[in-house]
Amino acid sequence: MRAAGRLVGVGLLGGIVAVAPLPGQQTPAPLLRFLRQSIGLDSAQVVTVEQGAAVVKVLGTKNQRDVAVFGIITADVPRQVYIGRLQDFPGSLRTPTRTRFGIFSDSPTAADVQALVVDPDDASEVKDCHPNACKIKLPATEMKRFREEIDWSAADPQVQVSAYARQRLLEYVADYRTRGDTAMVVYDNRGNVRASSAFAALLAESPYVYEYVPSLHNYLATYPHGTLDGLTEVVFWSEDRLPRLKPILSVTHLAVYAPPELPGVTLVAAKQIYASHYFEAGFDLTTVVDRTTTTGKPGIYVMLLRRSRFDDLPTGLFNIRGKVIGKLRDQMRADLEREKATAEQPLDR
Repeated sequence: MRAAGRLVGVGLLGGIVAVAPLPGQQTPAPLLRFLRQSIGLDSAQVVTVEQGAAVVKVLGTKNQRDVAVFGIITADVPRQVYIGRLQDFPGSLRTPTRTRFGIFSDSPTAADVQALVVDPDDASEVKDCHPNACKIKLPATEMKRFREEIDWSAADPQVQVSAYARQRLLEYVADYRTRGDTAMVVYDNRGNVRASSAFAALLAESPYVYEYVPSLHNYLATYPHGTLDGLTEVVFWSEDRLPRLKPILSVTHLAVYAPPELPGVTLVAAKQIYASHYFEAGFDLTTVVDRTTTTGKPGIYVMLLRRSRFDDLPTGLFNIRGKVIGKLRDQMRADLEREKATAEQPLDR
């Protein structure tokens, strides 16, 4: 994750924590500058944020295959409580669009992927996958193995495909934890795309950054060889289904860290290390910042910057790209609203 440090320092980190809002006070000046100058929110949108509603904006990108979506919402809950709930990964990773998921153990085992089932359409399509002619994002070596190692004349090819996929994901995650970015997948379904290179390029073109967190930067740049006190991380697989889009099987590396050099801030970084459809690379950075509510009680701002690089999908008549962007925007709003509702629930519910 060598380029990740550039995004980890989203501009708001440079000054948000310098001014804590007092009871009844409006948006702190450093945060206001970031929202107005870097994100381009207008006064009405800032007021909407302070009233507790989500504001989401699709941001401009240099590469037309990149999508950047920013969202912000407030929640009336202490940051420590919010982060504590988030670190309950078996609960926090459940979302309305996530049909199934699993968390990889430190030493991945078959139980970690027991619930994984390859979608029937994907299982049938992989039979005829070849480099530059495959509807699923796979390396050429895996395409060949699927064609040769699955008994396609049997009554249960989907069962075989699922079993093979489970084993390969276990091996892939173990390799990633050993070698980091150098182990990341190469997609041969359209050209020859290294996921690690796509990820680095996506982050290198971010225009929304002017400062980074050196400690997290160094950790991510040297993964898995560095350490950070207090960092919590997890690698998980998931199947997500958005309306009118193919189900996406993905693997994500998620890290939670509160930098000691930035009191009052916790960062949640999520890096895509595999996706079966649409996305060559993806990175989410959630920044949770202390906020004092109008009643004087502790609260938070939750800011999410979601950057994705996807395949060269059609525009024009079919406009798959437009559909994906629209779904990402709508999904971020739904995610933020769900986060707020969940965070503000009493702990004993």
